[in-house]
Amino acid sequence: MEEVIRQIVREENEKHLQDIKHLLESHGYNEVPRFLTVKEAAQILRFGITRTYELCQQSEFNGFPALRDGNRIRIPYTAMMNWIEQQTKQAI
Repeated sequence: MEEVIRQIVREENEKHLQDIKHLLESHGYNEVPRFLTVKEAAQILRFGITRTYELCQQSEFNGFPALRDGNRIRIPYTAMMNWIEQQTKQAI
C-alpha cells in the first residue's frame, strides 16, 4: 500500500513539475527564476493569492520561505520547491 501511495505522489510531482515548466515558459523564463512574486508562487502552488499571502505572513511558524523588502514579498524558487517537498514527505 505504501508503495502505491509513493507511486501516486511521484506521478503527481512529475505532472506538477511539467505544469511549473509550462508556467515558467509562458512567462518567458528560459531558466528557473531565483525569486517569485506572490502571484507566481500562488500559481505554482495552485493556491489563491490570499492563501499564499497568509503562508507568507505565517512563515515563522510554517517554514514557508518568504523574504520581505519593505512592502514587497519575494519567494526564493528553490527554497519554495524544497518546502513543497518537505510538506509532501510529512503528508505521507
